[in-house]
Amino acid sequence: MKHAYKSLFTGIFIIMLLSYSYPILAQHDVKTVAGIKVMLAMVHIEEIKKHPDEHPEIKMHGGPKGTHHLLIHLEDEKTGKIISDASVTVNIHKPDGTKVSKMLEPMTISGRTNFGYYFDFSEIGNYHIEAMIMPEKGEHERIFAFFVYENRGH
Repeated sequence: MKHAYKSLFTGIFIIMLLSYSYPILAQHDVKTVAGIKVMLAMVHIEEIKKHPDEHPEIKMHGGPKGTHHLLIHLEDEKTGKIISDASVTVNIHKPDGTKVSKMLEPMTISGRTNFGYYFDFSEIGNYHIEAMIMPEKGEHERIFAFFVYENRGH
């Protein structure tokens, strides 16, 4: 029953995060790899800039830049426990064929640890996002989760 409440809370958290930024939300997606639930959320930079100056999200990662904030949230699939002791690197393959790689920074939203950074997703087309996750504890070794974000230009 405790696991069901954690999953319910996580679902509500993701829905709140997504509905909070719905008008200009880029995408959200969930993949499960090797027993780890990997949740991707992308929020347009203009939504973050609406926060007051003292809000912690205004200061994260050195302040808003690029076009979107990319966030990765990790949980153990069986227990629902948040995985906060990990390293997360993303490789983003842009529509023009170039690639950007960046280690995401740990951050706290609503008391939950996530990993994120700002990126430029201004080109029209598909962005292939490869998240490499290295949990620092536990039975998991390096795992990969793959996502696609399509910028349709609106």
